[in-house]
Amino acid sequence: MLTAEAAYRENIISNYLNLAARETVAGVTARIAADRAPVRILELGAGIGGTTDEVIAGLPGLPVDYHFTDLSAFFLNAARERFAGHSWMRYGIVDMNRDLRGSTDHYDIVIGANVLHNALHIGEMLRDLHDLLNPGGAVVFVEACKANYPLLTSMKFLMSAAPGGTHPGKEDIRQGARIFLTEDEWCEQLRDAGFTPLLVLPERDHPMFLLDQRVFAAIRD
Repeated sequence: MLTAEAAYRENIISNYLNLAARETVAGVTARIAADRAPVRILELGAGIGGTTDEVIAGLPGLPVDYHFTDLSAFFLNAARERFAGHSWMRYGIVDMNRDLRGSTDHYDIVIGANVLHNALHIGEMLRDLHDLLNPGGAVVFVEACKANYPLLTSMKFLMSAAPGGTHPGKEDIRQGARIFLTEDEWCEQLRDAGFTPLLVLPERDHPMFLLDQRVFAAIRD
């Protein structure tokens, strides 16, 4: 857990990305809450809750129903203790490659921090998110846009397919050759899935831009 916190929360770029995600989610939540409440938020692959910490810090006083999900009960149990003071949070196991399509649940915001690249097919996953969101809803996510040595050791090597399984990206824009999409590719895939890109941070003149990690936000058309 300490290693994961160091990688995903306790460093300069993660602090920047999580804060950017917080401000973006807070702004979208306030806009939607003016029309309907509570605002339903789904976080996929929430893990240690590093991004969750920042996001919920930006939601005081806003009417929300926050669904914290992961593939592992270990992270869910830790989150129940960590966020015990937030009665509007609930928890569950969700596999985005299996559980999103055809879901009867609908949300106003979907959050994912360093998780969407795990999709077996990026385009299909984004279309599933589009269908999961209410009109005017948003997807807000953090992603690396270029592989580097720390990411290779912490993500790429952990993404080998299970025996008989399919490797992420084998049949999508990545063609099985890589895990991460470029910034332009993410925006293209979002548009193809029926989203309108709202922002990408950091911008090109920001010192953090060279670290090749981004916060994306897009609105469901």
